[in-house]
Amino acid sequence: MATLLIGGNGLVGTRLVKYLCDSGEEVISFSSHSPAEEIKGCTYVEGDVTEYGTLNMILKNHRVSRILHNAAVSHPKLFRDNPYKIYRTNVSGTMTSLEAARNYGIERYLYMSSGAVYGNVSMDVVTEDVPMHSENPYGATKVACEELVRNYGLDAASLRIGFVYGPGRKYECPINMILSDCIRKKEVKWDRGMDQKLDYIYLDDCVKAIAVIAMAEKLPHTEYNVGGGEIVPYSRIVNKVKLMYPDIPIEIGDGDLGYDNLGALSVERAQKDFGWKPEVSVEEGIERYHHWLKRYLN
Repeated sequence: MATLLIGGNGLVGTRLVKYLCDSGEEVISFSSHSPAEEIKGCTYVEGDVTEYGTLNMILKNHRVSRILHNAAVSHPKLFRDNPYKIYRTNVSGTMTSLEAARNYGIERYLYMSSGAVYGNVSMDVVTEDVPMHSENPYGATKVACEELVRNYGLDAASLRIGFVYGPGRKYECPINMILSDCIRKKEVKWDRGMDQKLDYIYLDDCVKAIAVIAMAEKLPHTEYNVGGGEIVPYSRIVNKVKLMYPDIPIEIGDGDLGYDNLGALSVERAQKDFGWKPEVSVEEGIERYHHWLKRYLN
């Protein structure tokens, strides 16, 4: 039986395809664009995530047992001036895959949600029981999709993923931004940002969590936090980068970087149900990401 990964050619999807194929899984990657590099053992299909006909063709031609829906406008700052594009891709795409899963009797459905469903929360630790509340169009689509997933009658769960960073991340990222300025500009001078707080999760930890939950015998809950399990103030990232670049001036003003200030995503539920917990510290993750960025930017 195969795994259909919708949105398999992006940051998380690409690494997840490799992880699953290396584990001996047959994988079909359905994405709107071609992969940067094809992975042995994966079948690639291009198309729009809202196209039911393409999904129908995939499910008709392959013995798919689980669907992992990872296709979305994947950054809270993208298309803020065009919410319709976000809603169409994220909500319509999810509804299309849910209906296909229902029609073909798919055994397991996982939706890649986001910590953005909590909005700005003044809590040290955020559990899955905290009510959802979006602060922007991106977060609103995640809230809406989670409600669809929970009420569609499938064996399904939504994974509320923290801020994913690591090799391959090219969109704006607080860790990417400071490292890129150090590498390219040899200085960091920003008006604001030092008050930003996020729960970061390294790419490899995120991928392992998705795979473990996807392959689990049962899903005791319908929502799971997948994060680093701790709130990281931007000052901690700055201090690490200063150790790496002691001769580069780093000046960052007060205020945030425009992201929801989120408390630590509690990962106790995922650890209890599946034995998963994050393994890569922020400091180690910054070093790994930095190594990739130096090669990518140069």
